[in-house]
Amino acid sequence: MSEIFYISPWDYANYFHYGVFFLIIWALILCMKGTILDNRVVAVNQVLGMLVALVLILFMGLRPISGAFGDTMNYAAEFKALKTNSHGLFWIRSKEWLWDILMMFFVKFGNLNQLFLLCATVYVGALWLAMRRIFGEYNYIPFLVIICMFTFWTYGVNGVRNGMGASLFILAMTYPNNIPVMAGIAFLGAGIHNSIYLMLGAATLAWFVNHCRTYIMVWFACIFISLVAGNQIQEFLASYATSLAGDNKFTAYLNYSDQQMMSDGLMVARSFRWDFIAYSGLGVAMGAYFILKRKFEDEYYHWIFNTFLICNAFWILIIRAPYSNRFAQISWFIMPVVMIYPFMKKRFWINHEKMVGIAILIAYAFGFLSNMIPLLLKLI
Repeated sequence: MSEIFYISPWDYANYFHYGVFFLIIWALILCMKGTILDNRVVAVNQVLGMLVALVLILFMGLRPISGAFGDTMNYAAEFKALKTNSHGLFWIRSKEWLWDILMMFFVKFGNLNQLFLLCATVYVGALWLAMRRIFGEYNYIPFLVIICMFTFWTYGVNGVRNGMGASLFILAMTYPNNIPVMAGIAFLGAGIHNSIYLMLGAATLAWFVNHCRTYIMVWFACIFISLVAGNQIQEFLASYATSLAGDNKFTAYLNYSDQQMMSDGLMVARSFRWDFIAYSGLGVAMGAYFILKRKFEDEYYHWIFNTFLICNAFWILIIRAPYSNRFAQISWFIMPVVMIYPFMKKRFWINHEKMVGIAILIAYAFGFLSNMIPLLLKLI
C-alpha cells in the first residue's frame, strides 16, 4: 500500500515543495487580478482545497518507511518492537495516552502504514476542518498559508506526534462557544504529545487575560532576557521540570549534551537563532499592526494572537536548547492563522485582494528561502 507513489523517498519533500510553489503562484495570480475573493473563484477554491488536503493525506500517509523521513524510522522501530514483544494488551505508559492507545490498536489489528495514514489524516484533516470552521467558504487561502509554512512537511513525516497534537489543538480553538468540546479536543491533542499542554496553558491564560499590548511587550522582553540569562533559565527549567510537571522528556531536551548530540548524529548549533526570531516576528508584527494600528476589534482574533505570543515567548526563553524547535513549532502552527485572519474577515483597503497576495508572499517568504531556493538552484 505504501508504494502507491512511485517516487524515491528522498524526492518526496521536493515534490511537496514544488506543488506548494505552484499553488502559491496560482493564488498570487488570482490576487493580482483581483478575483481571489470572487464567488465563483471561491467556489472553485473550496473544491481545490479539499483535493489538496486529500492528496496531502495520501502522499504523507502512504509514504515508504525510510530514513528520508527522520523520526519515521524511530516510530517504525518502536512499532516493530511492540509487535515482536507484546503479549496481550500492554499498559498505557505515559501522559501521551492517546498515542499509546493508537500504537496498541495498530500493533494488534493493523500495520504501520495504516497508522501513518491515520496520522496524516489527523494532521492535515484537522487543519483543513479548522480553517473551514473559522473562515467558512473562504477557507482555501488560510489552508494554503498553513501548508506553505516552512516546517509543514517536516511535522507531517518527522515530528509526527507534535504535528498531530498541534493540529487537534488548533481545531479545538475553533469551539470557543462550546467549552466541553474545545477542552475535549485539546486534551486529545495533549494525549498525543505533551507539548500541547503549553498551548493549553497559553490559551487558558489568554482567555482570562486578553491584553494584547502587554503580551507584545512581554514577547520583546523575553528576547532581551534570553540574550542575557538564557542559559540560566534553561538550567532552572531543567532542574524543576521533572518535580513540577513530571516531564522527563522535557528535562532531557533541556539537558541534551554536546556528547549526546554527537552520538545521536545531531548537528544543532546552540546559538541564539535570530533567523527564527525574525520568522516569529512576522506574526508579531502582523498581529500588532491590525490590533494596535488598524484597531481590529475581534475578540477571537485577540485570543489567538495572544496565545501565539505566549507560546512563542516561552520558546524564546529556551531557544538554545537542541530540540527547542519543537516548542517553537507550537507557536508556529498558530502563526499562519494570526497572519491571514484579518485579511479574510474585513476589507481594509480598496485593493484588498492585492494586499491578500502580499500577505501570502510574506507568509511564504521563509518557506521559499529555506525550501524552494535550494531546489531551484539544483535545476540551474
